[in-house]
Amino acid sequence: MNKKELWLSIKNYHFDHIVPPNLWEKMTEMFGGVDASTKAFADKISRKHNCTKRYALNAVQEYKKFIYLAVISDFHVTPSQAIDKVWHEHILFTKAYRFFCDNIIKYNLNHHPELFPFEEQTARYHAQYLDTLNLYVKEFGILPTDDVWDITKYDKEKVLENIAISREKKSSENLYYSDNSYSSGISLYSSFSVDEGPSSEFPEFNGFGGGEGGGGGANGSWNNDDGDSGDGGDGGDGGGCGGGCGGD
Repeated sequence: MNKKELWLSIKNYHFDHIVPPNLWEKMTEMFGGVDASTKAFADKISRKHNCTKRYALNAVQEYKKFIYLAVISDFHVTPSQAIDKVWHEHILFTKAYRFFCDNIIKYNLNHHPELFPFEEQTARYHAQYLDTLNLYVKEFGILPTDDVWDITKYDKEKVLENIAISREKKSSENLYYSDNSYSSGISLYSSFSVDEGPSSEFPEFNGFGGGEGGGGGANGSWNNDDGDSGDGGDGGDGGGCGGGCGGD
């Protein structure tokens, strides 16, 4: 599976496997037949974390991009707080998440939360976050949306002061892709017809088709005062990672 095939596999995954069979009819009735399961997943995130449904949908779409980066990177990626919340919610559907890893991305994507903070580790997570943002631009050819990725969250000077670098993956952590099929310098966006203007084949590289998931106007933050502690947290406000976690 090359980069383009991987991305299309992630893009075309609609969280169907989080829906119990006995709830499918009710779900489609409530959320409509087109991508109803993704809408239901975003609705759960919206209710639990007290954000708009539009913002939750945007965060889910950006989560898919994070997943792609986590698989193809040669270092351990770190998500933004918003994306980490989506990741947590996906993992809670344990059977569906296992299916996603085994069959959709064919990669064991593990979550590595921060057990307790200390300066060197925090600096490394900061470095990984910045490297994740840089890889996003390289692969997608666009800037991450401010409202979901919190681009200014980390201080580059702090990273430099601590001489922090991202943790590289071990060869055993690339079990499915030991042939280094993702290590080429060819970026994902170059696989699609974007040179001649907006790509009808791949609107993701054009601000999600003019508003499907674009950052502008999408309620740019989580409200962390909803009182829902959920499954706990990994540091950071409102149960989010705050950058204190990483993925394979």
